[in-house]
Amino acid sequence: MESINPELARLFLTLAEELHFGRTAERLGLRQPQVSKGLRQLEADVGVPLLARTSRRVQLTPAGQALREPLQDWLQQGQGLAPLARAAAQGQRGRLRVGLVSPAGFGPLPLWLHAFQTAHPGVALELREATLDLQLDGLQRGTLDLGWVLQPTGSPAPPLGWRALQDEPFVLAVSERTAQRLGPRPGVAALLAEPLVLFPRDIAPALHDAVVDYYRAHGVLGQPRQRAVQMATLIHLASADFGLAWVPAAMQAVQRPGVVYLPAPRGAPRCQTWVLAAQPLGPVARAFLQGLPSAG
Repeated sequence: MESINPELARLFLTLAEELHFGRTAERLGLRQPQVSKGLRQLEADVGVPLLARTSRRVQLTPAGQALREPLQDWLQQGQGLAPLARAAAQGQRGRLRVGLVSPAGFGPLPLWLHAFQTAHPGVALELREATLDLQLDGLQRGTLDLGWVLQPTGSPAPPLGWRALQDEPFVLAVSERTAQRLGPRPGVAALLAEPLVLFPRDIAPALHDAVVDYYRAHGVLGQPRQRAVQMATLIHLASADFGLAWVPAAMQAVQRPGVVYLPAPRGAPRCQTWVLAAQPLGPVARAFLQGLPSAG
């Protein structure tokens, strides 16, 4: 059983609490170089960095965060925790906090997350539904590790964009009554003349604008009659004859009675699913991203 020197463990726990080498040295009755040397020795013992130090601040690495809490118990239990720290550094332990817009739940993301958790049982998954602006804020403040957003195909990468993962067309959700009235092959003018039901702009600003711009390019104002945050709600509104709802093709998984999905007209915008990543990328997020496909 691998073990950690108890004195080095106490030094690390004090340093993790203070996040300051000078104050740590003062509390332990040591000189600051002794604290630095002790930390280096502990990191050599466990095989991964535990603290990240810049000219501005000292902070725990993911491995250090994973080691801190159980290390306090270990001091009384006497069990080695070096393997735990190494597992955290390799993305095998820790947590993965993912923000997503609602359509992501109808695509392949749940399957990817399930496969990852099956292969990484030591990782806790936290899913938070959030609009683009909230995801960007969470990624920048460090409360999210990854984000899932929608962008028009061919548009510039969003802020903190890591990779485009999925490309799909829009479909138009309408009521059965509207589908019968439009006929089997409705033209662009007939489709765009229907009342518009659309998601709010803050869900996916660029994608919202691409849809509205498509209307305007055909001489139609493109003013939504109704809006709803949840894509499933848009489909429910369409089934109740509120109008025509633009939703990503993956949303056809929502099979509500009374709704019909029509293909978007020629030249209509398409949408891509982008994954956003906080920087610097943590080991758990990196391990998850390495298993993802490219856009297709």
